[in-house]
Formats: sequence, structure tokens, C-alpha cells
Amino acid sequence: MEQSPAVVRLPYVSGRPVRVGTVINQEGDLYTVKWDDNDTEQEVHLGDYETLCSRSSLVFLSLVDPDALRAAFDQNPTAITVQALRESATPMTGKDLKTLLTGYGVEDQRFRSAWITIRKQLTADTRLTVDGTGAGTTFAYTDAEQGQQPG
Repeated sequence: MEQSPAVVRLPYVSGRPVRVGTVINQEGDLYTVKWDDNDTEQEVHLGDYETLCSRSSLVFLSLVDPDALRAAFDQNPTAITVQALRESATPMTGKDLKTLLTGYGVEDQRFRSAWITIRKQLTADTRLTVDGTGAGTTFAYTDAEQGQQPG
């Protein structure tokens, strides 16, 4: 059974909690959301404070528990990077990955320190397609048994 998308609402006022709810209906750009914190339903238009995402996504984790995302990256930076590629609709370069993950809260220096190891592991990962050379090398998640290596 596929998980329903979630809406994450950032607080309008500093110090308030992040709200999370499940989308129970959608009509155009209007979402009916059942909030986790009090089981109330509300019609929501996505705006500056609301994000639609999967509960298993990196963007969800970055909004709801950014410390957990940073800890997960510190523990296994390649796994987090592969997840970012799996969630991406397009191939990404190292620079793209750095921009994305630092945007999610991973410290720039932590990414830079881990990049050589990450890159080596990405090029060997059979779930990925690797194309190009140098800084222009792109990585894409294919979930294929055999990814393509740069040639």
C-alpha cells in the first residue's frame, strides 16, 4: 500500500512547532489535510510555509528533524546521497548533490570532507548510472541490477 503524501507546515511564528499532516483529498491545488497533532481536518493551499512530500523523503526529514538528517549523514553519507539520487527526477552532479544536501542542513564542510569517499562509492554502485568525467560527472538512480560506469 502506497503511503499518502504529507504536508509539512513550518511555524508562522518563531518557537512554534512544525505541523505534519496526511493528505486525505486533493482537488486541484486545494488539499484536505488531517493534522497528526490533533486529528483535525483542514483545507490547505500550499504556500511559503507548506511543503508536500513523502514522509520517507529527505525533504521531510530536513523539515521535521534536521538534526536527525545531519546525524544520518554523519553516520553514512553515501546512503543519504544515494537516497537523494533516488528521490531526484534528473541526474545530478557532485555540485548538485552538495547544493541539495547543504540546503537540507548538512554542513558544507561535512559534505566536502565526505565527497571523495561518496564519489568512489557512487561510481561502484550498480543501482546508479554514472555518465561523464570530472566535475561534469552525473549520477542517476536507476535501481537496475547493473549501472553504467564512466567510459
